[in-house]
Amino acid sequence: MTVALSLAPLSLAALGALDIARATAAKLVLQDALDAATLATAKSTASDATQLQTTGDRILHQNLVLDSSVTLASDTFVFGTGGTVIANASAAVRPLVIGFITGGNIIVGAHTEVKRAGYELEIALVLDNTGSMQGTKLKNLKTAAGNFIDTMAKAAAQTTDPNAVKISLVPFSQSVRVDSSYASATWLDVNGASTANNALFPDDNGAPQQTRRFDLFNQLGITWAGCVEMRKPPYDIDDTAPDSTAEALVVPYFAPDEPDNSDSNGQGYSNNYIKDKSGHTNQRGAQSDTAKYKNASVNAWSSRGPNNGCDMQALQRLTTNWTALKSAISSMKATGQTNIPLGMAWGWHTLSPNTPFADGVAYGTPKHKKIVILMTDGENTMFNAPNMGSTPTNANVTDYNGAGYLWEGRLLNPTTGQPLVSGTEADRTAALDDRLQKLCANMKAKDIEIYTLRVEVTNGTSTVLQSCASGADHYFDVKNSASLDAIFQQIANGIASLHLSK
Repeated sequence: MTVALSLAPLSLAALGALDIARATAAKLVLQDALDAATLATAKSTASDATQLQTTGDRILHQNLVLDSSVTLASDTFVFGTGGTVIANASAAVRPLVIGFITGGNIIVGAHTEVKRAGYELEIALVLDNTGSMQGTKLKNLKTAAGNFIDTMAKAAAQTTDPNAVKISLVPFSQSVRVDSSYASATWLDVNGASTANNALFPDDNGAPQQTRRFDLFNQLGITWAGCVEMRKPPYDIDDTAPDSTAEALVVPYFAPDEPDNSDSNGQGYSNNYIKDKSGHTNQRGAQSDTAKYKNASVNAWSSRGPNNGCDMQALQRLTTNWTALKSAISSMKATGQTNIPLGMAWGWHTLSPNTPFADGVAYGTPKHKKIVILMTDGENTMFNAPNMGSTPTNANVTDYNGAGYLWEGRLLNPTTGQPLVSGTEADRTAALDDRLQKLCANMKAKDIEIYTLRVEVTNGTSTVLQSCASGADHYFDVKNSASLDAIFQQIANGIASLHLSK
């Protein structure tokens, strides 16, 4: 009997020890699941308290495997200081014996913290603002780009780094508008130092004449609107500092007064805005006579003049001013032809550590990523001038644009590498495509990540944009512009997940 009586407390003690062991095991399982859930949640794109809790709770339930006597009692996931995610969870263990003493379940808890130690990001939005974007496409692009800014701003807000995300905006069409405030910048060719600047004004024999384009603006009493031309090869496809050599300088956009001549149908040159001077042996010589700008005034056609074709929204340098970026996006307008290499070159300039802006950090900076998102709705274009084939034949072949006139030789033949001064529109598209491919390759060599979006294009191929992108998952063939918002959000979430939450 004595032995039997002594067995009862021993049995209770054994069962109590078993309860403690079960509670300890449950706590370990809970801690492991909470650790995994918190790490995954910190890597997610959750940017507000509700998203964080929803994501953490879902992942915890997916990872947590408890036996039938253990129940998850609570879990919380919150943002802490220093870019951390703080998580707590508790579970109730139904005891065999201890409950008779304590009056209930055994409660075990777990706690973990994960720091969101991500990259600093520099992102350039290079957006097609050409005439074909008019209407619904541009409206959908504005919505998508604005929401992209909001998403990245929320993701940046969950870090303690004030430079976690910086974004630039480069609207492009046939040119890029840097803004008139840069008229005295050292990287701009204000003195006619480069051959690219002077090729626009040849004499009657075709020899270039040195010209200060801002002098012509001043003589007309017109302010330079801020557009620029493509740089002369090879500087059009790299980020060599413009002020490092005369040939690398950026040439200010100046649409010349074209000849007064018109054909038998009254079709004249598209940018004739002042009276020509006499005494020239050919139309191009009359067009290039800089003396005619003295004491002259632009005629009544308000759409014509030296800034003709420079009415797109100005670019925005890298910034964390989300309001300014969204305002610029809202002000974008559809105008002109398509010069994707020029847009991409300036997207690169906004991220580069070199002038003209030198806003980007040095290449190879640890924990830092440079990203370009290019969106376009068409092929590169440099159209024939309106009265090509008429009499008199248009001496310019093309209208003036960010590549100047075709006869200036700013484009290169992809096969020979020689200046392209004649040929079809298809030849010009091929030349611009070739420059874009080489430009993208140079950017990726600097570890710049590139996303490309081709929107509502029904002709041509996507080969150029596919090869430009950093991978197959970075290229999007958008069949309907209504999908742009979802795709921009997909890109934003991917960027935040891969680079902001490592």
